[in-house]
Amino acid sequence: MKRKLNLFFITIVVMAFAIAADVFIIFQLENYETRFLEIYGAEQDGYVNIILAQINNLGDDATEQDITQIISSLDSTASRYWTLSKGDSILFVKSVTETNRYKGFTDGTYYASDSAAAFMDSLHANQVNHGIIYLDNDRFVASGMMFNWQKDQYRVCLLTYDRVILEDNILLECKNSIIIILSMILALLVILSMAMSRKINRQERLIAEQDKQVVWQNKQIALLDERMKREYAFSASKNVFKSVVLDEFLQKLDQKNAAPLHFVVFEADSEEARDAFLEHMQFVLDNHVLRFSMEEYRVLLIFVCYERKVSEKIIETLWDWNIRKVGNFYCEDNANSYQSQFESFWKEVFAK
Repeated sequence: MKRKLNLFFITIVVMAFAIAADVFIIFQLENYETRFLEIYGAEQDGYVNIILAQINNLGDDATEQDITQIISSLDSTASRYWTLSKGDSILFVKSVTETNRYKGFTDGTYYASDSAAAFMDSLHANQVNHGIIYLDNDRFVASGMMFNWQKDQYRVCLLTYDRVILEDNILLECKNSIIIILSMILALLVILSMAMSRKINRQERLIAEQDKQVVWQNKQIALLDERMKREYAFSASKNVFKSVVLDEFLQKLDQKNAAPLHFVVFEADSEEARDAFLEHMQFVLDNHVLRFSMEEYRVLLIFVCYERKVSEKIIETLWDWNIRKVGNFYCEDNANSYQSQFESFWKEVFAK
């Protein structure tokens, strides 16, 4: 659950980063546009200086109409045009037709926005200034200055609509290319993050399933190992039991009503001979013959559920010059307990 939360958190962080990067890119592009417009405004200032030089060359005999004629003769479009005002009165705006609309109005009526009014107030005599202003929600690069003519104060401005500059084919192509490439990179980042998160989730589910399988297999192996240990511990063909557990085995055989039993006692000359004999019995006797190591180098064999002639035939083959048979007892049934019958047999054998 913790891993899933971590992956979900990572995906959210990547998406948040992509959104933040997108916002940052848009913000930087806006700054880029603003800075580009300011550079354009500096270039535009030179054109205003040229017009001022033409006005100054009119001489003292020129009239206000001559100044207006110079401004109106300049190329003007809806996207780029001139304005001329005397004091607070508008003399010319864009064209003769547009000028007639503003006759009798102050320049504050046309430059009504805060940015435009601030720009007009910042103009100084014979010093060109530029700025970015807004008129009716449209953005313009404005270059203008104040000049004195025959004791009157005039303000001339050149306004260029920002889209004329920014939507230039090469500039617009570069801008759109940047936006498209960065958007594709951010989208690819988000897609890769989601794909990696999904892949990691699948891998974690697979690992969890494999872990469960390993745990189950380990449990099965442990159960099999425990079962084999139990089987090996009580396997007559693989173990030699001590005399201290003889009574317990006889009780178990009595409870299971295993009959008949054939007891055979051997005696060795040394511990090495006894151990060699017991090791040899591991290969010649089956799982139905119990082997016990008794005191004083003695060996007890118990044939369980063997017919007498079969067990005796096997016993006759169990001889060696370092070990000898000292007694045997065939117990038909357990009418009397196996333990009591064995004790009587044991006393009789070694009482001789």
